[in-house]
Order: sequence, then C-alpha cells, then structure tokens
Amino acid sequence: MTRKYTDIVVVGGGMIGLSLATKLAQQGRQVIVIERHDQPELTEELALRVSALNDRSRSVLADCGAWQKIQAHRTGPYNSMQVWDKDSSAHIEFSAEEINAEDIGAIVENNVAEHFLWESAEQAGVEIIKTDSWKLMSAGNDSSLAEIQVGEQLLSASLIIGADGGRSQVRHFAELPISFWDYEQRGIVANIRTKQPHNGVARQVFLPTGPLALLPTPDPHTVSIVWSADEPLAVALLNESPERFAKQVETESGRVLGACECVSDVKAFPLRMQYARQWFHQRIVLAGDAAHTIHPLAGQGANLGFGDVKELCEQLQGIDLKAPNDLTKRLGAYQRSRKADTQVMIAAMELFKRGFGTANPVVKGLRAIAFGVANKLTLLKRKLAEIAVA
Repeated sequence: MTRKYTDIVVVGGGMIGLSLATKLAQQGRQVIVIERHDQPELTEELALRVSALNDRSRSVLADCGAWQKIQAHRTGPYNSMQVWDKDSSAHIEFSAEEINAEDIGAIVENNVAEHFLWESAEQAGVEIIKTDSWKLMSAGNDSSLAEIQVGEQLLSASLIIGADGGRSQVRHFAELPISFWDYEQRGIVANIRTKQPHNGVARQVFLPTGPLALLPTPDPHTVSIVWSADEPLAVALLNESPERFAKQVETESGRVLGACECVSDVKAFPLRMQYARQWFHQRIVLAGDAAHTIHPLAGQGANLGFGDVKELCEQLQGIDLKAPNDLTKRLGAYQRSRKADTQVMIAAMELFKRGFGTANPVVKGLRAIAFGVANKLTLLKRKLAEIAVA
C-alpha cells in the first residue's frame, strides 16, 4: 500500500463538496475529492433535482468561477414570491423591486451546478478520485494526521471534510451525534408544463396535506414542482397516471397557471429533519447535508450548505492546518456560527410546518390575520424579501 500526504480530503463531490474543494484550492491548499459518480452530463431535458439559490450561494459559486457558466447555460431567476393558504385568506407576496434588487433568487438544476463546479475544481488543481471504495482509518489527533484508505492508497490529511450527504459515512465513522425526526411525508418532484407563463414568480400553496411549490424554470411555461405530501397522499400521487397527476397539481394550485401537463417522470424522496449536535471531531469536520437536512418548505437546504462553505473557508484561511490548537479553534468557531444559523432555520421551518399543518380553525384564523398584516406592512414585507435574497 502506498501512502500520500495532502492538506485536505473532501468526501463527497456534490455542490457543497466541490465548492469547498475549489475555494480551498484557491487558498493554496492541496485538496483531494473522493466521489463515487462521474462528472454529471449536461442534457437538454430539465433535471428534477433543483435548488433555489440566494445571493450568498451564487456569490460562492461565482468565487469558484462556476456561476458565470451556470448562468450562461440555464437558470430560472425569480423576481417575486407568492405564498398562500388554500383553506383561508392567508397570503403574502413580495418582489425584488421592493428592495431594489435584480431578483430574489434563481432556480438551478443540481447537475448543471455540479458539472461546472467539477470543471472549476479541476482548473483549481483539485484531484478528484472517482471511487466508492474508501474507508476512514483514523480521525487523527494533536500529533498525527487523519487517514483514509482509497483502494491500495493511504491518504494522510490535515483535515477530512465530510460533505457526503444526509447518510454521511464520515459522520458515522467520527461518531458525531445527530438529532432527527421523520415528517412522515415524501417530497414529490416533477416538471409541469403550464398554459399560463410563470413570469418568473416562485409560488407556494399550503395544503392540509402539505405544501406545494411551483418554481419557475428557464422555460416560461414550465415549472419545477415540489409537493411535500403526507405519506398516504404521496403513495396515491405516485400511483396516478401523468395526466391525473398533472390535474391534481392544477386543482390544488387553484389553477393559478391554468391547465397543467406533466412533462417528466414523477419521483419522490422521504422527508426528515436531522442535524449534527457536534460538527467536528479531531481532524474531521462536516458540511452541507452531512451536518443538517431540513424540510424543503422554503428551499433553503442548499443555501444552508453554501453558508457552510463560505464560513469554513473563511475560518481556514491562512492557518497552519497541522497546528492542532489553531485548527480546533477555527473549527469551533465554524461550528458555533453555522449551528446558530441552522437552528434558527430549523425553528422557522417547524413554525411554518406546524402553523400550516393543522386544520384547527383558531390557528387558521390567526395565520390569516398574521399574513394579512405582513402583506400590508411595507417595512415587514421588505425585511422578508431581504431575508429571502440573503
């Protein structure tokens, strides 16, 4: 077995892992990424997995040299948002114009972002090892480096970053504790062609069985939908014909975009919330979904991950990674900052989930009043729009 030394190993070559690798390589670090899949290909078809990216996330991608390419290829910017409750008068809408911004965010296909981030990583000098055969051997300590075996090669690194998703093997190896709960829902995703143009508006309707989001794509008559449906409804929806499924979307959205047609497969994924109570151990640290997954209610999962990228890279800037005291201090600062942001977002999502997930007439009346007040108060609407952008 051969041994190789490197500064940082990133496990996971998704958007978060590749962004981390690129930015750290730009700092002069020697970085290796371990990823089991090949570089995603660009296709004419719109992908099902999309993310709603705010300004901070797009800034990270721009720093990596990827955003310009993503934007030139295909994005779905949205300039306003509409949120309403099907069973009450509760509704709110705000626009980029209210805060003098160009847009509120952009819908980006994950595979497109990953394709161009892969290019950026390689251009920055990142070595990408494509394999699913790896094993963490040691988390390291004050006097020794972390070790990870990849095939017949043993990599010694000052830092190993687990960006390997919600079922993180890195987190499991490091025995970092998590808290989690199952929403007993599935996220139903599909691309829907609509008679009326979406006009760059992101829409979300709260249904008794879960929220339905209609996200604008580059095609003015196609939206990417995410329907967070309670388990019984999810099973029924997955068994529907494409025509009947599209009709359900049309009906439950109040025909806000007219007649609907399903133009893709219909897929589903289980919804659960989880977050790591501890984000690092010795020379191992977590980022992205490995550290936290939240309800897709507001599409903030990827934005939380890019927040991790920004903070971790800032904390690691210029330090000696082999110096244990410096590394521990910076990883601790990263954990405090990002845990705070994540917990605020989790609390907000739970408030929305519980507030809109009940048929209690008192709660329904209160949320109608709350949304009505917010929709009429310009300063509050402006603040909500600023939060969405940021």
